[in-house]
Amino acid sequence: MKKTQDITIMLLVVTASVLTTLLLASYVYTEPAYGVTAATRGCGDYMIATGSFNKETDFIYLVDIATAKLNVYYPNINNNTLELGDTVDLDKSFGPAARR
Repeated sequence: MKKTQDITIMLLVVTASVLTTLLLASYVYTEPAYGVTAATRGCGDYMIATGSFNKETDFIYLVDIATAKLNVYYPNINNNTLELGDTVDLDKSFGPAARR
């Protein structure tokens, strides 16, 4: 009876040490998670989404579904306008899947 209890206690100690090691490793080797709050809105042939680049800069993403183009706009604080940052041709990037 004593031998069975010793084996059970030893298995519980080994299991606890393995779980503790895995828990510590998950805290040490885990990348920080960044959450993005993005609102997406569909308006006919367009989809609009917002995103942030850093603490000072936000972007507006506008997808023109009819032409399969993505335009990225950013605010220009010097003259209070939205400037066109980049245009991406989704047909070139994704092929026929961009038209779905």
